[in-house]
Amino acid sequence: MNLRTWLYIPLILAVTASSPVLAAGERAAVQRALKITALDWEPYTGSSMVHGGNAIQHLRTILGQCNIDLQVEFYPWRRAQQIAHQLGYLGFFPAWPIEVGDGFVSSGEVTPSHLALMAMADSDVQVDEIDEAFASHRIGIVKSYIYPERFQSLLQRFPDSIDRGASSELSLLKMLSMGRFHLAVSDPTVMEYLAIRHGIDDVRVARMLFEEPLVIAMRDEPDNHWPELSLRINCNTLFNIICIMRSAET
Repeated sequence: MNLRTWLYIPLILAVTASSPVLAAGERAAVQRALKITALDWEPYTGSSMVHGGNAIQHLRTILGQCNIDLQVEFYPWRRAQQIAHQLGYLGFFPAWPIEVGDGFVSSGEVTPSHLALMAMADSDVQVDEIDEAFASHRIGIVKSYIYPERFQSLLQRFPDSIDRGASSELSLLKMLSMGRFHLAVSDPTVMEYLAIRHGIDDVRVARMLFEEPLVIAMRDEPDNHWPELSLRINCNTLFNIICIMRSAET
């Protein structure tokens, strides 16, 4: 995937000036913390889920291996983005790269997500060609989402086919189950999870569209980053950069 993202390392990851210089391969004894805001987008992220959701658990595991504690505050999506601008926050998560707007910079990929055309299991709708599906069917989307660029072109080409009535993934699922539209655009993991949780008849993938990375939208402020590095998020990356930057200070 040719996606250029910058991994910024927040200042709070650096050891204090009074700490001894870390030799390569050593780990800091003092646990540090990162604070992010998040939305409920189950099962990736969820305030009522164990460990905060699958993606949060994955990120927390990576950071925990580096002796970094992840603190997560859940808010409605717009509120989560607003609060993430404040001092002391690394940023907000999860976001598609297109959602990383002014004042933020994208991390590397934390975990992949997918977009697909979803249908009810008992629906006879078949999708062989994506353009044909958009030309022939009413398709539901979540009105507040900023969808990836590859999908934006479809929205622009087939505006009369798009139903923007859903305010959330759950309302999108309910509208699909009631027959308001025959297809809905969603991450299959999200819609299948919600269908099981809320006892709605089975849903199915009518056609996969594409994979899109989930990233952290990181505050682009002097207190919150080191020089850009085009790297993926993982424990070794974080620790090595801490060592390199700390050594450079001496």
